[in-house]
Amino acid sequence: MTPELLAPAGGMPQLKAAVQSGADAVYIGGGSFNARRSAKNFTAEEMKEAVDYCHLYGVKIHVAVNTLIKERELEGLLEYAGSLNDMGVYALIIQDIGAAKMIHAAFPDTELHASTQMTVTSLEGVRYLEEMGFSRVVLARELSKDEIEYICRHAKAEIEVFVHGAICQCYSGQCLMSSILGGRSGNRGACAQPCRLKYSIGTKASGYLLSPKDMALINELGELRRMGVASLKIEGRLKRAEYVSAVTGIYRKYLDFPKQATQQDMTELKNAFSRTGFTDGYFQNKLGSAMMSSSDPSNCENSFTAEAVSRTADNANFRKIPISISASLTEGKPLYISICDKDGHFTEHFGDTAEKAVSRPLDANRLKEQLLKLGSTPFKADEVNITLDEGITVPIRSINSTRREAADELMRLRTRTPKRRRCDFAFPSVVRSRPKISLTASVRNAEQAKALISLGIETIYAPPQLADNLSGAKIIADTGSIFKKESVKCDEVLVASNAAAYYYKEKTLHGDFRLNVFNSLTAQHYSDFKSVTLSPELNIGEIGALLRNTDICAEIIAYGRIPLMIMKNCPLKAAGHCQNHRQLHTLKDRKNEEFPILCGRDCVCELINSKPIYMADKLSELTRLPVNYLRLFFTIESAAECEEIAREYITALNGGQAENPFGENEFTRGHFFRGVK
Repeated sequence: MTPELLAPAGGMPQLKAAVQSGADAVYIGGGSFNARRSAKNFTAEEMKEAVDYCHLYGVKIHVAVNTLIKERELEGLLEYAGSLNDMGVYALIIQDIGAAKMIHAAFPDTELHASTQMTVTSLEGVRYLEEMGFSRVVLARELSKDEIEYICRHAKAEIEVFVHGAICQCYSGQCLMSSILGGRSGNRGACAQPCRLKYSIGTKASGYLLSPKDMALINELGELRRMGVASLKIEGRLKRAEYVSAVTGIYRKYLDFPKQATQQDMTELKNAFSRTGFTDGYFQNKLGSAMMSSSDPSNCENSFTAEAVSRTADNANFRKIPISISASLTEGKPLYISICDKDGHFTEHFGDTAEKAVSRPLDANRLKEQLLKLGSTPFKADEVNITLDEGITVPIRSINSTRREAADELMRLRTRTPKRRRCDFAFPSVVRSRPKISLTASVRNAEQAKALISLGIETIYAPPQLADNLSGAKIIADTGSIFKKESVKCDEVLVASNAAAYYYKEKTLHGDFRLNVFNSLTAQHYSDFKSVTLSPELNIGEIGALLRNTDICAEIIAYGRIPLMIMKNCPLKAAGHCQNHRQLHTLKDRKNEEFPILCGRDCVCELINSKPIYMADKLSELTRLPVNYLRLFFTIESAAECEEIAREYITALNGGQAENPFGENEFTRGHFFRGVK
């Protein structure tokens, strides 16, 4: 079965270009709740126009609702989703788990598609979302073809993959770099793209070390079809209409007739937009420097073929809908014209009464000629059936007007919106008591753990192999940022993904901050967990608002260097200087800030902030919140530093005055006093 070709549209010109260039579906965003806030996007009136235009051509329309949702935005989102449901939008692309639950309950006829921002990297992640009611899952762009094929073969939900356009250095949905450094959150559609700037790693590498080339899988379309991928997605809601036309047109061509792309077509793709060429590195599982635009991440100078430009005209009419026309003309009876399409729509109209011809009777060829004059309509007649008595006629104007009326009626039928269900949705009401607050700690090595246990920290999160060898406190196995199956002996585990929650569901679960808990509905979704760590992008007021509406056992990160990126393609390894975990390296930016790079399993690495969050001297601000736990998130600290910092928090928690061990500009308050927009 041929996969769906899904094209981007940041505005009406792009949407029309996508449709005229052969897209099976188009994804767009409104003014709010979408991860491309800097695109023109669609007003409510434009959204309705877009839906009707797509429905006319039999094209599905998906709307991105793919940001994390704050507590104060939930009611507005419910109203917005209701309007999309009523106007006939086919599917909503969603990142926020709480938003998905709310929308699915209130509007069960609107399909839910899991955004790539959900970081789904495994079959377990897909199965979790299937159970929630998602009909489609957009996989992480970091997966290889073998991983994609395995998921396709075993999943019930449709699988969508990106095939062309920009890719991120960090796993989508897990990047906090723009948020932490500048307050512009990628999870809220406001990424400032600090990854496209220059960096250096000591004397080993310098340049645009976090800037990947754009993806292009134009030569893998036959393979993707064979694998069972349901939808092929082109990135580019910030791109111009000519880009959408050029890229969609070429992918349509090779999706219908799979073969190696010609040099001419590859040149057209590069001219539309590229960063020093393209990459298929993730798909082929060939990571390294060839994936990166390290020397220059800027776009080539755009140029487009006349054909691509022609499809962007406002009145472009290249895509034709096949129809069948029938006409009957019998003496003494009105002209009868009917039109039907392949989707089962049917319309019929009557014209003037046929009379005996005085001089020139109407013949079948002349009648057919008039029936085929479909002009600016989107229709083409593949079949014309005529029944005509001899020696009779009817005015040509009657044929034309009756044909126009039938065609107009068919257009109305194709754009008609079926009635969809609306179900009542009540926001949960809870009574939350003020708990006693305790400290927990995340560690990376045994020395850190032992120092903290000796201080009386009662709960320690540790990597599984380390956790198996610790005692003296409650030890919870930290199963990692990106899910991978592994044997865990601990009865309690910290999960950072829905895949891990699915895989370890027989154990006692604790939710990590990477679950992106931004509102009470998401928090309440994880109410079966023993504890849930809230997103570090929330400020104190937003945390308070969230907790007023949920009774979960809540944790916040009160100290630590927040991971800014999780990278499958390690920048150090890509530069040819893999250290095999032997040495700590730092990435230096243009302001000489140094960000440690932590090597992980399978060379997946983390880029962590240059400065830790420190709140011990402001702990009264946090203890006013009804949270259960304050977590100390240790990464590169020595055992002595862990002990010193933990003592300050213990002192402050017991009512004493903490002494900040950091100098000016050596620490941060995170988002506690600012948050993200």
